[in-house]
Amino acid sequence: MMMLDRFKIERVLELPSQLDVLIAYSQSENFRFLNRLQQDFQTGENCFDQHGEALFAVYTPKDQLIAVAGLNQDPFHHSGQVGRLRRFYIHPDYRRQGVGCHLLRYIEQHAQAYFYELHLFTDTANATSFYQKMGYEPVDLPNSNFRKIC
Repeated sequence: MMMLDRFKIERVLELPSQLDVLIAYSQSENFRFLNRLQQDFQTGENCFDQHGEALFAVYTPKDQLIAVAGLNQDPFHHSGQVGRLRRFYIHPDYRRQGVGCHLLRYIEQHAQAYFYELHLFTDTANATSFYQKMGYEPVDLPNSNFRKIC
């Protein structure tokens, strides 16, 4: 667990009980990937439980869930040494307050022990700007448009 000034980041083994709140916000922004997170976790398709994988949650001091993100072995890169950032979502009221930066750095620190590179795919301008600011480089790979060497 990592404490920030106002937030705590935890690795979680189960879906956070307040995930439905984040799902509702994400749906209002026309994002469906948190629905997919919930569905895949419940069916066992993706529980972030393979070697190097993890699911992270960010909470306020009053234990309000404000962010989630996952790290998988990249299923599109069969070496097992490339991680894939997935389901990265910050509650709209907590954006531009450093939560995403701290969460991503926390995930990257975890990933260094397992992966030599991280991949991701995003299709929004805000996320593109964020990941580039965090040192990710654009790439033209199947199913990935950004990467960062760990």
